[in-house]
Amino acid sequence: MPTAPPPNLPVPVAPPRHSPGNALSAGLLAASMTIPHALGLCLPAFALLGMPSMALWSVALPILAITLLLSRPGVVYAPTTVVALMFVAALQTVGSVASPLGMDNTQVLAASGATMALGFAFQWLIGALRLATLARFLPISVAQGFAAGVGLSIVLSQVHTGFGAGSLLPDAQLAWHAGAALAVVALALWGQWHWPRAPALLPVVALVAAVVVAFGWDRHFNPAMPLTSFAWPGLPDWRGVPWLALLSLKGAALLSLAFLMALVNSLEILVFNQELALEHGIATDANRALCRESLVAVVLALLGLIPASTSASRSRIVLQAGPPNRSAPLWHAVLMLGVGLTGFWWLHWVPMACLAGALLMAGYKQVPAMMWSRRVARAVPATLVQSWLVALVFAIAGGVGALVTGLFVATVLLLRQSGSRVIRRAHLDGQLRSRRQRRAAAEDWLNPRIGSVAVFELQGVMSFGVAAYLAEQISAAVRSSHRFVLLDASRVPAWDSTALAQLRALVRNLEQRGAAVALAALDAAAQQELDTQARVFYDLDHALEWAEGQILETRTPADMPVYPAREPLGELGEGLGTAARNALEAHLQARQARLGEQVFAAGEQERALLIVQSGHITLATRWPAHQGLRLATFGPGMPFGEMAFLTGATRSASAGAEHDTVALLQLNRAAFDAWALAYPQDALVFMRNLALLGARRLAGTTRQLRAALE
Repeated sequence: MPTAPPPNLPVPVAPPRHSPGNALSAGLLAASMTIPHALGLCLPAFALLGMPSMALWSVALPILAITLLLSRPGVVYAPTTVVALMFVAALQTVGSVASPLGMDNTQVLAASGATMALGFAFQWLIGALRLATLARFLPISVAQGFAAGVGLSIVLSQVHTGFGAGSLLPDAQLAWHAGAALAVVALALWGQWHWPRAPALLPVVALVAAVVVAFGWDRHFNPAMPLTSFAWPGLPDWRGVPWLALLSLKGAALLSLAFLMALVNSLEILVFNQELALEHGIATDANRALCRESLVAVVLALLGLIPASTSASRSRIVLQAGPPNRSAPLWHAVLMLGVGLTGFWWLHWVPMACLAGALLMAGYKQVPAMMWSRRVARAVPATLVQSWLVALVFAIAGGVGALVTGLFVATVLLLRQSGSRVIRRAHLDGQLRSRRQRRAAAEDWLNPRIGSVAVFELQGVMSFGVAAYLAEQISAAVRSSHRFVLLDASRVPAWDSTALAQLRALVRNLEQRGAAVALAALDAAAQQELDTQARVFYDLDHALEWAEGQILETRTPADMPVYPAREPLGELGEGLGTAARNALEAHLQARQARLGEQVFAAGEQERALLIVQSGHITLATRWPAHQGLRLATFGPGMPFGEMAFLTGATRSASAGAEHDTVALLQLNRAAFDAWALAYPQDALVFMRNLALLGARRLAGTTRQLRAALE
């Protein structure tokens, strides 16, 4: 008898399975979209050459070949919109000079196929150099604009040809064609509204075509293809093409078309492969997929066929119908082969207007849904405007204009995005303090005045446009109450000359407004080229210490506390009796640390407390201090090393004289313990002073941590 699973453990669920029937159904769903879409793209293209039979073979053979050679679960191959449009554009470009050059249709087909092969060679190069992953860095407005431009080109081409009537002349035939095409669009939209998961395009095309034939209206329409006998695909004539003359006339246009197709098609394949990995768990190498598809496509293009490529729309249909498998794409290829073998006898019953309507729907669906969204228009109007700009240039001026426009928009967006992020963080209210340790009276006077220091943390590579945007942001952010402006460049890897010119102008303008400017962590090359009177410090902590020192120098004699002339213990001696103080000072041992000398190292076992008498001591994670992280600076009257003194733990940091020779007094723990036995009440006062000092330092550390996290 089977036993129930133990409690609190998940019951295993069998993975979804697919049956041959499901695979056939999924393949049929994909074919129902491919048939009107691919025929609508391929038939007008080859109609320009008077070779309709090549359209059927371009629908069938490339799909079957690439599916058999590169079968992948869930991936359906078909003549995609981008590829087919590039072929049509190549045909039109070559055809425009065919008559002067004495080229016949088979030679035009050869030149167009060579252009197509060049495009897929570019696509192979993108994959071979592993550049496909860089496509994800294209701004969304450029990617959307290219996709929408393809869709608009489809729509405009159908309008230009009168929805299959042959021209846009206002006559009765145009009215019939327009009516049938718009009927296909309206019924397809109605079907998608009621059954969003069911591709309604093929049934609608079939329905409108059946109505046309049933009512005897077919005399008003141009057929998609005349009734013909079975024919094998024709081969292009490569030897008779005047290649040099053609390249001199149209070489630049054909080259740009090939590059544009490679770029847009690579982006589409990359995005879909990412979707496969993220949503369906099918890990794949997009660059390798590009290379493999491109090699097959080059061969097919040289044969005069429109190569098939990864079709994201058909693949999504198959993936919605069941788990990823190889059977559904294969059924799709077999069904399309059947269309290629039988289309000679039934396509003459289908009005070209029906396929034009299918292409209108395909063009509409090609435009990303975000570009129709009112919510997106309200939220990010600039992105939407840029997307439509690229799309309209694509549709009106062609691929070359769109490519230039897209690169321009991408560059502008990149500069704008870099500029908007060039200030990593701004501290305008004195949130940041240096690690310099001062006596309580100085800190109390400084705290309410530290808001006059503004700190800007910069990041990214500084070019002219980015630096100009930076100058605008800083100038707008600095208030009249800010007397000091500190720019932290520790996260700026490089400055160019134009950016440094902008920086010089910014420093000059801020100085004229009464704000002293200091630069922190500016690299040596930039310092040399900057050539300005701005103060440059090793790091932000030194710059903050300078600003605090400048503020403290504004104190009047009435603001400065009066300390005893001789005060070896500093704050630690406050409140001690005279006898106890004299006795404790007798235990102090004088020490000296020369410039660059280390006082103690992290990890040492030593319990001495040290008090600075003159000069400054730097506490750092390692010594020399520039090789580690600077933790604190102690001036005259300030003790350090208190943690080891109190707990007996090893030294947690290294200390030394970083800037000058330092005079120190050392209090050993054993000597202190002996003194505390003699003066217990004064020992409590000493410990209270040490605790207050530690609390103040902890509060400063907490403040710095909060500023860093915020």
